[in-house]
Amino acid sequence: IPCLKVATTEEYESYLAILPGETIYNIYNELGKKLLEENIRTFLQFRGKINKGIRNTIEQRPEYFFAFNNGITATATGITLNEEKTKIVKITNLQIVNGGQTTSSIYMAKKNLGYDISDVYVQLKLSLIKDKDKYNNFVRDISRYANTQNKVSDSDLFSNHGFHKEFSDFSKRIWAPPKDGYMKKTRWFYERVRGEYLNDQALLSAAKKKAFQLDCPKNQVIDKVFLSKSENLWRLRPVEVCKGAQYSFKTFAEYTTKEYEKEDYMITEAYFKSSVARAIIFKKLEKIISSSEWYDGGYRAQTVAYTISYLAYILKQDNKFFNFNIVWEEQDLREDFIALLKNL
Repeated sequence: IPCLKVATTEEYESYLAILPGETIYNIYNELGKKLLEENIRTFLQFRGKINKGIRNTIEQRPEYFFAFNNGITATATGITLNEEKTKIVKITNLQIVNGGQTTSSIYMAKKNLGYDISDVYVQLKLSLIKDKDKYNNFVRDISRYANTQNKVSDSDLFSNHGFHKEFSDFSKRIWAPPKDGYMKKTRWFYERVRGEYLNDQALLSAAKKKAFQLDCPKNQVIDKVFLSKSENLWRLRPVEVCKGAQYSFKTFAEYTTKEYEKEDYMITEAYFKSSVARAIIFKKLEKIISSSEWYDGGYRAQTVAYTISYLAYILKQDNKFFNFNIVWEEQDLREDFIALLKNL
């Protein structure tokens, strides 16, 4: 790849290069989501305004793609140049930090829609990070300051924390017991990065897509913002939850970061199962409230929040602990517990 060296410091070196669309396609075709592990989002599909614009440019005016697109920001831990120092011949640990939507859109446009991408070119801003101990902080800052095309929230920026990666690993490995009346086990899908559930199905055949949805039903998707609300309520934080999703997530992120640093084994199989059980209670309580005779259609979120936190408060006052394992094993709530929730 022809390149221009731009800047050098003790911490990093920076390069500018031009990537042909076909090169991007081939790299993504080989590496897939591994290329975007440090990106704060997976592919958001051709639904948002930005991604629709990328698709339309590829389809209608591919020769203008370079002019219209902001390009890709990537990191590496190693770069090999040719003897003349004018071309990059090898990149170690290439990660696209900003430009995941551009990369995925180019790939999907050719793979799924059959568009010609031979006239598509993209600017690449590549940073070689010399100090590996500062790698994560460097990537986080790039995500914060370079990501401007699609709105970035605090929850997006926190999605690469070790907590979420480990929680996601458990969600891929652990099968939930079949519900009463069903034969098949299922999994609870943890959406660590926004759009991941749809993206994991995007390239599957019809048969494999159906099998994926049977294994991971849509009603068993937990995203990181929902998880923050569910967990905060059992920590007696209904105020933060009621202030809004991002406020709740900020509180959860601060707490989780401290606990994660104190305890390397914070994420265990037992913790994962208990968290899912708490999510089941949350989702079930939403349905209970919506179907109640007294409910007039307002303040459901607040009612859920204070009901769960009130239950947690009562248990704490009595020095009791809730047995989440029963909820996990049955994947549902027992009638006596439902009656208790209704009373609360």
